[in-house]
Amino acid sequence: MSSSSGIPASDDSVQPIPLSPTGTPLTLEDISAPGGCGDGCGCAGGGIDIDADLLDAFVTEQVLLRLESEPAFLAHSIAALVAADEIDAELAEEIEELESDPVLLLDVLGATRQTLPEMESDAVVLLFRYVIDHVALGPEELPLEDRVQIEWRVPPIER
Repeated sequence: MSSSSGIPASDDSVQPIPLSPTGTPLTLEDISAPGGCGDGCGCAGGGIDIDADLLDAFVTEQVLLRLESEPAFLAHSIAALVAADEIDAELAEEIEELESDPVLLLDVLGATRQTLPEMESDAVVLLFRYVIDHVALGPEELPLEDRVQIEWRVPPIER
């Protein structure tokens, strides 16, 4: 992932965690806070103790809520990704490869609550790469909505 976010480079200890209804794998690197806090909160280097299906459903629902409540959310997220000062070469390569499929790209640009379950897993991966920088987990004793901290490419619109 992006070196500017402080997420460490991949190693053999990284295990995939599904983070979409179609089983799109996100690695433990994706579920880590910038720099890792070392306080057992699930940040880089810490243990993650959360049901993968629960995490998957929660993050997916948050993405869908943003898509539904902010009509330009996806466009702004893509623009923020393109305008980023520094983007990890692997991430850029992955996005470029996924974007090379025009059907997949059209699916992503038309993503809704109704279409997401039917989208190819690669389309869901691309959607999540566009809108989410990373996800961090706080202490287990926090309620889910406080424990799962999504770092969006663009901040939510305050209403």
